[in-house]
Amino acid sequence: MFLLITGLSCEKETLTSDVNHTWKFDGFVNLSNSSFEKADPSDCEDCYVLTFLKSGKLTGRTTTNTISGEFQIDGHDIEITNLIKTEIIELGSGEKYTEAISLTNKYEIMNNTLKLYYNQNQNYLQFKLSK
Repeated sequence: MFLLITGLSCEKETLTSDVNHTWKFDGFVNLSNSSFEKADPSDCEDCYVLTFLKSGKLTGRTTTNTISGEFQIDGHDIEITNLIKTEIIELGSGEKYTEAISLTNKYEIMNNTLKLYYNQNQNYLQFKLSK
């Protein structure tokens, strides 16, 4: 019975180790002081979405702007280049979010959570797999 229940619960959860998905930003993590800063605004459905395409392109949204760029992966290293965004004034964490994306140099995926590391790997942007 236990194996049956465990097996059923595993079927419902989709696990990924591939960056090529759409991700929803959760917040900023600072490893040096173990702090978590939630995305502001945190209740915006259309804000803070980032999609990595198999073509090596990325697209997304900040609080008020669309962003696009390119990325290259080598192991767990990631380089995001040619990041551009529209020019509407950002709200909340929008500017900090965009700047951190441009500084990203490493990534990790675990339990449908994407971590984009920046600032000499002392900080990361935390994303959840978008449904």
